[in-house]
Amino acid sequence: MANRGWLNRDDQFLPGQVLFSSDRQFEVWVYTVSHSQLLLRARADDEHTTTLDVLFKPVDAVRLRMSYDGLTVRCADQTERTEVLLEQQIPEPGQGVRVLKLDGGYVVCGALGWLEDDRDGRAPSDLASFAPATDPSRILGGG
Repeated sequence: MANRGWLNRDDQFLPGQVLFSSDRQFEVWVYTVSHSQLLLRARADDEHTTTLDVLFKPVDAVRLRMSYDGLTVRCADQTERTEVLLEQQIPEPGQGVRVLKLDGGYVVCGALGWLEDDRDGRAPSDLASFAPATDPSRILGGG
């Protein structure tokens, strides 16, 4: 069983549109500067037998909590977009730069993807590759 999505085209990012939503418990799993990737993960628990990863890349700016009790990602409307870009001092973002809103925060990035599958909660994600020094499975002693 795999549930996946990948959004990276302008027509997939409409102002105010909800792009992803889940009632699961997510945590910041890994962020790498070298590949500008941010991975949020919901691990299997008493109610869910799957791992659910959400990847943002390339990331230009973030304002996040360390965990989310349910996660909704939506495109910022024009006012929110302008506010975030001013706050982050990004005067003229390049083509394909999106401002995505999360509860109490945002991610400025180019693409959003998610993957739900049966892998172990500490296994590397199939959505992204991470350098060995930042691979969560190595850091957590899983490999």
